[in-house]
Amino acid sequence: MSELTKKTNGRQGHRRFATRAVMTVACCATGVALAACSSGAGSSSSAAATSAAAGGSQAAAGSAATGTGAMAPVTIAYTAPVADQLIPLITQEAGLFSKYGVPATITYLPQTEAVDGIVGGKVQMAVFDSPAPELAVADGEQIKWIAEWEGHADLFLLGRPGVSSTKDLAGKSVAETVAGSTTAVLTQVALQDAGVLTSAHLQPLGNVGATLSAFQSGSVQATIAGPPNQTTLLKAVPGASVLENYSNSIPWVGGGLAASISWADSHKAETVDIVKALMAGEQYFKTNKAASVKDIELATKSTETDAAGAYASMLAVMNETTSIVPQASIEAVALKAIASTSPGAASLTGASVVDTEFAQAAGN
Repeated sequence: MSELTKKTNGRQGHRRFATRAVMTVACCATGVALAACSSGAGSSSSAAATSAAAGGSQAAAGSAATGTGAMAPVTIAYTAPVADQLIPLITQEAGLFSKYGVPATITYLPQTEAVDGIVGGKVQMAVFDSPAPELAVADGEQIKWIAEWEGHADLFLLGRPGVSSTKDLAGKSVAETVAGSTTAVLTQVALQDAGVLTSAHLQPLGNVGATLSAFQSGSVQATIAGPPNQTTLLKAVPGASVLENYSNSIPWVGGGLAASISWADSHKAETVDIVKALMAGEQYFKTNKAASVKDIELATKSTETDAAGAYASMLAVMNETTSIVPQASIEAVALKAIASTSPGAASLTGASVVDTEFAQAAGN
């Protein structure tokens, strides 16, 4: 059975490093039919574990395509059941990993567990948005971006009724997950630009489900949410509005693939074929709306309408990204944003957190 027909569960792992982001999004927000609902204590099963027979046929296909012999199995995690994270899962559902002879298993892991999984060899690659890989590199881990399909974050800073601009958040409570997370960093960027960072009251609530629930209940006046969650919240809180649209503001990796560089370097042909499959999956997503919307709907536990909205929002961001090759210039922005809370980031350059050879080879 495909993972798209199973319940997406996850558990929040401990933080391996003090500066590492924790973004456990698979949590139910009480009273709102939010996407990504799951038990906080459960663990996800594999998305598409290949059987021995299937793995053999895929390996044979890879051998014929690349001439490198049987391909090594690869496990790819996605770290949030939201539209922007689902390109590998959609690629798998479309049969494109099989087409390129890649014996891939797609699984869900919370962000910290995915980073730890790459470090420990449990998974070889994972889908993230900034700044999780950048923080890992700052901590000395051998992880780099090898592909990116969104050069902006498909996220929105929402304000409750009575808050019409980011400047209005002076003296008000603003939800974030934990220090160093995507929501925390992007919230602080917006507050800094509005000149209210020191006066706003940041509330670390632990996970995205908690931030969304707090926004709905009114215990905070603002939070960040992404498709389809922001649509659900705007419906649930009449008078709420979008304060910041990150999909067309700060350059940011809103969706991309990071890998264990030791694994990728020792499996170069396989890694190139994985990126080729993802490039095909990206094009499939763009040209097969109905199937992609259904995949989003099932994986995020959202309505068809909200899934269609998430698809449109994601498509707009993806269409602005002209290449899947990771961009050092975008990474430089993320590194600057986290430098104050992650000392190791100050010594890094954008080029130090990306490896462009695999995406470049895949595009040739």
